[in-house]
Parts: sequence; C-alpha cells; structure tokens
Amino acid sequence: MTDAVDDLLAGLVANRQTMQRQSAIIDEILEKSNNTLIHIESRNKALAPATAAQEQEKVYNVKPACKQALVKILQNYKQLMQQHRDEREDKHSALDGCLAYRQRVEQLASTMRKLVALCDTVHQMKTHQEDLEAEEQVSP
Repeated sequence: MTDAVDDLLAGLVANRQTMQRQSAIIDEILEKSNNTLIHIESRNKALAPATAAQEQEKVYNVKPACKQALVKILQNYKQLMQQHRDEREDKHSALDGCLAYRQRVEQLASTMRKLVALCDTVHQMKTHQEDLEAEEQVSP
C-alpha cells in the first residue's frame, strides 16, 4: 500500500514539475507575443500619417513574416494549453483510480475480517457440538 502512495506522490511531483515548466514556457510565449504586439503597434504609429480618422480605424501594416510569427505563437499557446488541460484530466483520473483501488482494498479487508469471524464462529459451534456429543456418550 505504501508503494502505491509513494508512486502517487512521485507522480504528483512529476506533474507539478511539468506544470511549472509549461507555465514558464507559456509565460515566455506570452511575453514574446506582447513584445511583438507592442513593437508592431509602435512601428505602425511611427509610420502612419497623423490623421485622426486613421488612428480611430487602428489599421496595422504588418509584414507577412510577422503575421506568421504571431499565428505560430498563438498556435503553440493553444497546444500548450490543451496539453496542460489533458494532463490535469490524466492526473484526476489517476487520482480517482488510486482512490478506487484503495476503497476496493479496504472493502476486501473488511470482507476478509468477516470471513475470519464466520470461520471462528463455525469452528466454535463445531467444538461445542462435539463436546455435547461427548457428554451424551458418557452419560447414557
């Protein structure tokens, strides 16, 4: 039983480390995307004519390479979030499995105690019956 608990704890530690690494990667991706968006916005403001109508429209002139980089960042972010969600579900299913296993072990232990008690009772009844038969044979 302690091996199962140790395995569960080791799994939780591994999941926590994986989640921390993923969180760091997500933070890094978000930082890069924020920096890219700030850079695009600042370049766009510097290049755009200073007319009020164009500022209200917020039209960005972005190079295709920048667009591809942003799309790639967003796709990687979605993939990491999906992996994180899947790992959380796996962790919960593993924990549920461990709890179900523990409950089953407790149920089997309870059943075994009941069977031992029943066996002892039957043995006592048998011994008592043999004693009664021995008394009847002695005193006819």
